[in-house]
Amino acid sequence: MSMMGESIAPASAGERPLVPYDGIQISDQQRADFDRDGYFIIRDAIPPVLMERLIEAQDRVYAQQKAEGLLHPKDQSMHLMGFLHRDKVFLELLELPTVFPMVWGILGWNIHAYHHHIDIHPGVPAETRKTWRWHQDGGRQNLEIETEPVRPLLSVRTAFYLSDLSEPGRGNFMTIPGSHKTSRLARPEDLSLDFEQPEGAVEVCADKGDVVLFDRRLYHGRSDNYSDIDRRCLFIGWTYRWIAPHEDRVITPEHEWWNELTPIQQQLLGAGKDALSFWGIGDQYPLREYLRERGLIDPKVNNNR
Repeated sequence: MSMMGESIAPASAGERPLVPYDGIQISDQQRADFDRDGYFIIRDAIPPVLMERLIEAQDRVYAQQKAEGLLHPKDQSMHLMGFLHRDKVFLELLELPTVFPMVWGILGWNIHAYHHHIDIHPGVPAETRKTWRWHQDGGRQNLEIETEPVRPLLSVRTAFYLSDLSEPGRGNFMTIPGSHKTSRLARPEDLSLDFEQPEGAVEVCADKGDVVLFDRRLYHGRSDNYSDIDRRCLFIGWTYRWIAPHEDRVITPEHEWWNELTPIQQQLLGAGKDALSFWGIGDQYPLREYLRERGLIDPKVNNNR
């Protein structure tokens, strides 16, 4: 669904609301970790009160999927594309103060939330055969924008953990630190046989309430959950506005929730006056204005211009 025709007028100084992430920026250490490893963990990113509401909303989505017979038949897991429109509480993740400044700190201001999915993975028996899940995000970007030896960044992901994955074997985020700087990963010839995980692979141990922010080029996957704890996670992918969304837009200017959103949230959900707007030309850009007003635009950084 096209979002063209909806330009966003900035609020005047007198009516500008206090932005909850004023003063929060990505740290030099986080930048260094992101450059070296391709990811970092934001500890205790989700406040307890918000956590409760997110779990309740996730349970409602799961119950609906179960009632409609849409869960995975083998393990009753849910891996559902597109969740931001399924409950208002999910929209609070768009400008979560502990996370959003890290996103624009890496990508700059001309961004939107283009991809999102909601997951629940119950535990599976210990004898369950391993599945090869290693991949880089980006799909056809990896085929049609081929560069060697390193592919372009283009997007980052934020994984919001709603359950305790502080120990291996709970459906953890698996990755190979530093693998965002390569475009190839050897895989076994016969995946029907047992295999060893790639050299350097680690299971990232995140506590309930942590968020893992990672480079889309990072080779990663999900480990199997052999515990009695349901693996609960919400993923949001962020990219430049000139890249099309991965899911159909549901919350549009015609949606009943639209006018309740902040101008920055409207930008993140696809608002733009016309096609050129998405290329950063001829429109008002709430996130750019926010950053400019606070002296956070650095013209020496390409994606800040």
